[in-house]
Amino acid sequence: MNFDLSPYLLYLASFAASLLISVYSVKKILFITTRRKIYDIPDKIRKIHGDGIPSLGGIGIFTGYLVAAAFFMYQKNWNFAIASSMILFFTGIYDDLANMRPTKKLLAQLIASFIAVHFADIRIYSFYGAFGINELPYWISIAFTTLACTLFINVFNFVDGIDGLAGYTAVIYLLLLAGLFAAMSDTSLACISLSLAGATIGLLIYNTAPAKIYMGDTGSMVLGFTIFLLVLLFGQSYSEPGGVQLAGIIHSPQGAFLLSVAILFYPVYDGVRVFILRISKGISPFNADRTHLHYYMLDAGISHPAAVALISAANILIIFLAWLLQDQNAIIGILAFALVETILLAAIYRLRQSKLKQTLQ
Repeated sequence: MNFDLSPYLLYLASFAASLLISVYSVKKILFITTRRKIYDIPDKIRKIHGDGIPSLGGIGIFTGYLVAAAFFMYQKNWNFAIASSMILFFTGIYDDLANMRPTKKLLAQLIASFIAVHFADIRIYSFYGAFGINELPYWISIAFTTLACTLFINVFNFVDGIDGLAGYTAVIYLLLLAGLFAAMSDTSLACISLSLAGATIGLLIYNTAPAKIYMGDTGSMVLGFTIFLLVLLFGQSYSEPGGVQLAGIIHSPQGAFLLSVAILFYPVYDGVRVFILRISKGISPFNADRTHLHYYMLDAGISHPAAVALISAANILIIFLAWLLQDQNAIIGILAFALVETILLAAIYRLRQSKLKQTLQ
C-alpha cells in the first residue's frame, strides 16, 4: 500500500474499486444463476419471497472486498482474518446451495473465529469496569472472544431476513468505522472498512426491495465476522501506545468500549431474544420462525423499505446514545440501548397483534 498518496485518494479508490467490482460480479452471478436456475427456495416461514430469486449475492460482496482490500490495506496480521473469511465464504456457498447441517456450520464458524482471535490477536482485552469486570486473563479472553465472534456471525446472519436489511445495517456500521479509523489516521483499517462498505452497496443495488438477488449466508457471515473484528480493533485503540486521536469525540477507553457495544447491539439484542424464546418453547435456537423484529414488522403491515428505515433509525439512535452517554457507567448506556430496542419491539408487537386480529375477523 502506498502511503505517499493522499489518504483521501486511497479512501475514494478503495470504496470505488470495491463498488464497481461488486456490481460487475453481482450482475454476472445474476446471469449465471438465472440461466442455470439456481434459486433460493421459499419455505413460507422465513423465506417468503417468490420463486426465481438466487441467494449467492455474497459472492459479489466478497469479490469486491477481497480485491480492493488486497490493493489498499496494509494491516498487521489481517492475513489471518482473510483466511478465516475464506472458510466462512465457502461454508456460506455450501449452505446456500445444499443447506449445511447447523452443527457443521457452527464448527466452521468457531474455527474461523478462533484463527482470527488467536493468531491475529484481535480480541476483547477488558470490559473497562462494566459488570465489575476489567482486564481478562489471556485464555479467558481468547475463549470469550471466539464465542462472542461466533455468536455475532449468527445473529448478523439472522438480520438478513428482509430485502436490504443486512446490507443497509452493515453499511451504517462500516461507514461509521471508516470515519473513526480515518479520524485516527489509521488508513489501512479505514480502507478495509470502505472496501467492504463499497462491496455491500454494490449488492444493495440489486438487493433493495424488491430484491433481484439475496446475499445469502455467503455474504452475511463474512459481513458479520469482519464487522466484529473491526469493532474490536477500534475498541482496542485506546489500549495501544498513545491511544486514539479522537480525544475530542471519544473521551476514554470506556467511551470506546460503549461505542463498540452500540455498533454490535441491535443484531445481538434481537438474536439473543429470539434464541431465548425458542429455547423456552423447547425447540432448537436455530429453527426457522418469524419471531425476529423485522418479521414482526412485516406481519404488522409495514413494507420492506419502511422496516429497513425504522431499524436503521434505531441503530443510529443507539450509536448517538453511546456518544452521549460515554462518560457514564457503561451499564447505564447498555440499559439505554436495551430500552430503545424494547420500546420499538413493544410498539411493533402491539401493532402486529392488532393487524392479526383484524385479519381473523
